[in-house]
Amino acid sequence: MFDGIISTIEGLIPVQSFIDSGYDFINNLGVIEQIIGMLVGGIIVILGTFELVKKLSKIIIVILILGGLWFLYSGGFLDGIIGG
Repeated sequence: MFDGIISTIEGLIPVQSFIDSGYDFINNLGVIEQIIGMLVGGIIVILGTFELVKKLSKIIIVILILGGLWFLYSGGFLDGIIGG
């Protein structure tokens, strides 16, 4: 099933030629240019990882708070407060 989908996508978008072109481009750069590119790419990856962790941690905290409130409500611990 997936073979047909993959072959159709490969027919529409020449992914392998893009990969080969990128590899040739990077391979033809000088050593200093490759080092600078790796440093910039590494910085981008590290900063992106920290931003992702910051956003995910906020989402996880909200989910934990909502889950805790749901458990308190379903357990009847909030009946005295909200009059259930």
